[in-house]
Amino acid sequence: MTLKGWTVFSLVRAMTLVFVMGMVAAVFSAAEATERRSLVLNATDSYRPFTDVTINGVETSALLDTGATIPLIGDRFLEFEPAAETSLTTEDSEARILGIGGQKFYPVSRLPKLSAGEESWTDLRVAVNTENRYPIQKSVLPISIFETRVVDFDFGNRRVHLYDGKPKRVRRARHASVPYQDVNSLLIVPIRINGVSGRALIDTGADISFLNPAFASQSRATLDEERTALLRGSDMTNNRASIYRFRRIVIAENEITRITLPVFDTELFAELGFGDEPMMILGMDLLQHFRLQVDREQRRVHFNRSVNPRRYTAERDATSVANGITVR
Repeated sequence: MTLKGWTVFSLVRAMTLVFVMGMVAAVFSAAEATERRSLVLNATDSYRPFTDVTINGVETSALLDTGATIPLIGDRFLEFEPAAETSLTTEDSEARILGIGGQKFYPVSRLPKLSAGEESWTDLRVAVNTENRYPIQKSVLPISIFETRVVDFDFGNRRVHLYDGKPKRVRRARHASVPYQDVNSLLIVPIRINGVSGRALIDTGADISFLNPAFASQSRATLDEERTALLRGSDMTNNRASIYRFRRIVIAENEITRITLPVFDTELFAELGFGDEPMMILGMDLLQHFRLQVDREQRRVHFNRSVNPRRYTAERDATSVANGITVR
């Protein structure tokens, strides 16, 4: 009886131990899988999130851009394996690249192989930057290329996490989220400036945030005449630009007060389809202060900010301008 009881107990304990070990292994496997799907952000002089990629066997870096809808690469990466003839239509054979300075069209081709971290793609449709200078010299990856529910920009830890399930809870951070409007895979969120409602494009491809004249006018912002004079004295000859002071910007319950931002009189906003509506480009000068989680299943953007954030200042050289964004 004692022997039998001991045997049963030992089997139960052994089975329990195996079960627990299996659960632990599963947890570690999931954690390792999550870690493997995290992209490391490079340390650069720019605010923008660059990560290491391999294009047709060539190691380089690329911008992870929420303001892009198609990958953009330099034509030098196709020298080793020229693009094959395709049956693309005229509409599909070109990609439109928009920026403050205007728009350009670049040819579309098929890229044999691209990888970033543990993510990889073959026979990928890409826009080919034949000039390697406009709007940026580096390659660009839109976040729509990643087939996960959440793209989690952890700027503080220089990581971008890719995973399914709900956005991860961020400890010791204030959390707020807003729904986003999907416009050709671009993320448009509501925003309020000086009490006036408008919309903002979340653009990790832009160093600097900026507004259109309609938003500056309706929000009754104050023109900074001295800094505007400096700006117009620089090389900004293609687009009329001014510097304005704003009392209060509210992004997903986060307030930024007494901020100066450039205002550009450019066709960019009309090309995006918003005409003279109050609109803003949210660049990395503001986005870097948040852990930004894009939940594509729920179509919400989560803004997480440290409970004790460092003091934010928007002061910058008057000649600082935003980089172009890329859309199809």
